[in-house]
Amino acid sequence: MNAPAIVLGDPKGILALPPAGMNNRLDWTQADSDVLAHFIQVNQQIRGSRWHAAKNSFKIQGDKLLAAESPDLEQFVFAAVYFRQLFAKRDQLLKAAVDCYGKFVDCPIRLSWVRSEEQSFHGALDGMAWPLTSYTVREVFEAFLYGAGLLHRFPEGNDEKKKRFLQLHDTERPHRVLFALNGSLSTLGSSVSKLAVVIYRDYAYWQHTYNLPHPDVRWHDRLFNPFRAPPVRPAPTP
Repeated sequence: MNAPAIVLGDPKGILALPPAGMNNRLDWTQADSDVLAHFIQVNQQIRGSRWHAAKNSFKIQGDKLLAAESPDLEQFVFAAVYFRQLFAKRDQLLKAAVDCYGKFVDCPIRLSWVRSEEQSFHGALDGMAWPLTSYTVREVFEAFLYGAGLLHRFPEGNDEKKKRFLQLHDTERPHRVLFALNGSLSTLGSSVSKLAVVIYRDYAYWQHTYNLPHPDVRWHDRLFNPFRAPPVRPAPTP
């Protein structure tokens, strides 16, 4: 029987392998369970969002815009909150998840594959936000998130993100900016999804096989459900 072909950027070959075992099992902590579970949750929230399902396209004839579709404000902000966690300096959830997985997975092929996908993610993040040729994906994203005041208060003075947002808003054609913003995030989301499916398969196997601590997270898709089961409280001490 031929071994599956392992192709960088394509998880099918990795997923055709049996689940991986663990290195350093006794070093696993509650925090490790939590970071992998939350990374998987972030991917699920992005993939299941209305932003992900929305169309992002435009049609032009010469210099005339004939048609354009893109996610709306509410859809974008929802997804942006999760994307920000993946690479913001104070969060870097994607790096934390890959580092955690890499510390414990006992298969060098898988480790090489996830590291390559992590590099692809950051390469895209700091690459050109097509069709805008003068801005990186990170610059466009942060210009909207911070420079436009979508996440924090509107910046004052000569803030670089504010200046970049105003430049994008006032000098670029809106359909090009929106296509670049959302299309670039879709490319990043593809890398996140590939990593999440590979990590989840082995993480679930480790949970079952090695009796690791369950993640101590509260699932976001249940937070605002008033009919969810109430928390289980410990019995009072006699």
